[in-house]
Amino acid sequence: MKQIVIALMLCLGVGTAYAQDDVPVYSSTGKPVRDGKVAGRKQKGFDASRLIFGGGFGFGFGNVTNINIAPAVGYRISDRFSAGIGMGYQYVRVKNYYPVFDASYNTVYRPFTANVYSPSLWTRYILWNNVFAHIEYEHNFMSFKEYYNNYTVSNDILTRNVNYSAPSILVGGGIRQPISDRVSIIFQGLYDILQDKNSPYRGTIAFRFGILAGF
Repeated sequence: MKQIVIALMLCLGVGTAYAQDDVPVYSSTGKPVRDGKVAGRKQKGFDASRLIFGGGFGFGFGNVTNINIAPAVGYRISDRFSAGIGMGYQYVRVKNYYPVFDASYNTVYRPFTANVYSPSLWTRYILWNNVFAHIEYEHNFMSFKEYYNNYTVSNDILTRNVNYSAPSILVGGGIRQPISDRVSIIFQGLYDILQDKNSPYRGTIAFRFGILAGF
């Protein structure tokens, strides 16, 4: 919990500091925006042109099926700093995952099928040109069906529903490739510094691909 509080304070602190930047306004292509206003002068109040929306997606098929989608929405607090929220979903299926015995004591296999929901809070800061740093707090909720034998109860294959959750603080960075003045493709690599035993990112680096408008 202490690590989570520190990470959220860091996100807020970075946002407060960089929201004061007085830098020229650039579009996602890196070109100065000239709309009759003095470059670098920030509009007071809510500015719809600073909204960010889009998300990432991915899929894989074979012995392991993985389909994921992660919509996100945010706001450019300054020309370099942005923050927002997201909601990720993953469907995972692994063939022949559980070896169990049927009533005749023959080995049969059942799949592992899981649903993972991951609400998140994220911040980004553009370090240079199209290179950015990223910090994200994500909480993962997983549910799946487990197959097992318990012959003291029944000769049948039994099932039970399993649920658990795991917090993650993802730190890293990425690059963006503008495809228009408002839309960019982004690629990023993130590492979970909490490494909770149930984290889907334990012992790995999370690579993400997505499309965002306004960033």
